[in-house]
Amino acid sequence: MNPYFSAPPDAVIVVGAGLAGLLSAYLLEQQGQSVLLIESRDRIGGRVLSDAAHTSAPFVDLGPSWVWPGINERLSHWSATLGLKLFPQHQRGAAVMEMQNHDVRRNESTYAQEPPSQRWEGGAVALLNALTARLERTQMLFNAQATLIRHESENAVAVIVDGPQGQQEWRGSSVIITLPPRLLAERIRWEPELPTSLTTQWQRSPTWMAGQAKLVASYKAPFWREAGLSGHGASQAGPLVEIHDASDASGQSAALFGFVGIPAPWRAKMGETELIQRSLQQLARLFGPQAAQPQWVHLKDWAQDPHTATPADALPVNSHPTQPPRKLPAPWDGLVYLAGSEFADDFNGYLEGAARSAEMVLQEWRAEALC
Repeated sequence: MNPYFSAPPDAVIVVGAGLAGLLSAYLLEQQGQSVLLIESRDRIGGRVLSDAAHTSAPFVDLGPSWVWPGINERLSHWSATLGLKLFPQHQRGAAVMEMQNHDVRRNESTYAQEPPSQRWEGGAVALLNALTARLERTQMLFNAQATLIRHESENAVAVIVDGPQGQQEWRGSSVIITLPPRLLAERIRWEPELPTSLTTQWQRSPTWMAGQAKLVASYKAPFWREAGLSGHGASQAGPLVEIHDASDASGQSAALFGFVGIPAPWRAKMGETELIQRSLQQLARLFGPQAAQPQWVHLKDWAQDPHTATPADALPVNSHPTQPPRKLPAPWDGLVYLAGSEFADDFNGYLEGAARSAEMVLQEWRAEALC
């Protein structure tokens, strides 16, 4: 192990730089706290991934993209507070439905999401970028995997991290962990150990969307709109089962995205090249031959992302996750807090849940700090 490293004596260590982790860091700073933010990836965002590597146009989302202002109270609040702009998901035009025999049917009255969904200008990552830009007392450590949490005393916790410089040990006054429950159970050891009954329940808690894959195809123009199509499609044949318009607010950055309906083990056997080829053939059936000639295609298979999914997440999930147990026994209570979308008390798995979980944990942390 490398020499002992120390964050400021009163620092709170936050594990995970997704929305819950970044918002936790921001709220801690509002309380005058110093923060050490540990992230296993080389980027912020977690399951939020907005890509613009192939185009100078605005970002397209390879993870979550929608916000429902009518019901996402906390996302609405933070979007307004951070000065972010939203625009409506494009839904004007006809929808298409592909049957199992590849017969395509056109429905002039397209399916409209209710309540209406919106998207962030600049992609969902705009929310995380805005939070990051406001952090002043937070030190970020990327490519760093937290592997062990050790109880030091009543007022200190040590976190062992495997990172670019080898193994390091950081000490803080408390720790907020924002990992999904399965990753938390499989990747982090505890000294003293947690009850097996608790970690077993975490292992049984699916990580929402971790077994899914999303394909985005970008074009010079939204040609489907000229044909009176909304860009929405559904298919009983696949490989894409649900498709939407992913263009930017102006429609100048044109794109379609689809959720892949093939289970993760089959995707792995098929391979990325064949899956993309079949998906483009399908888009051509649904929206015309131009759809087979995108400027670029990006396929993100979250089941293959070790920072998101475990092997158990490759299995289909038939129901929305419910809140797993998040209260820790002594000596961890009051020192280590669990946040993250799956640990939210409502909107589990959604970005709204991630925001709510961060605010909930900060209330608990403040109550403990005042004791």
